[in-house]
Amino acid sequence: MIFRVTQRVSSKLRITRAATMGSHPVMVEWYCNLIPVRRRQFFLFTHATTLFSFWAPAAGPIRDHFPKLFRRYAIDTLRDYGFSSDEIARVIDDGPDVFAKSIDRGVIGSMVDYAKMLRHAIDYEGGFQHLGPREMNDVANECPMRKIGMEYPAEYLRQVLRAAGPHNFAVHRTGTRDARSGR
Repeated sequence: MIFRVTQRVSSKLRITRAATMGSHPVMVEWYCNLIPVRRRQFFLFTHATTLFSFWAPAAGPIRDHFPKLFRRYAIDTLRDYGFSSDEIARVIDDGPDVFAKSIDRGVIGSMVDYAKMLRHAIDYEGGFQHLGPREMNDVANECPMRKIGMEYPAEYLRQVLRAAGPHNFAVHRTGTRDARSGR
């Protein structure tokens, strides 16, 4: 797994991030940011290629358990969205795990948007007690995102896994529509 972590996550986990590792996303590459929401801290994990995301609590001593925490929440979330074990295995591997610097500003920008949307949803619903894990994840996964051609991340991940690659790769790589794609 490649974990592209922000400086906040790196500081919380007290880890050193590798300087660079390839510029094109791979299917086992996930971004992670530490997001404070109503005096609680959450990890926001976002798949580099599809922007599929999920939230995990960031409380307690987690440094040694971070990869296990990620895999448990990732598998549970992907199953909740109806992905098969074979599909899950294509986006989550058993290691080794590498921590690297975040490099894609488009993914980071999407994560910032997700954090703002979650804060708004929690305020609108009247607190955490009215939002379950699925509703928290739906905030991100049921929202069309420009970086992936105005597709919904959950549906886009399904399409990528079926096609064995992003169907609108030009949109993903550049963040803009390619004139040759006809879109």
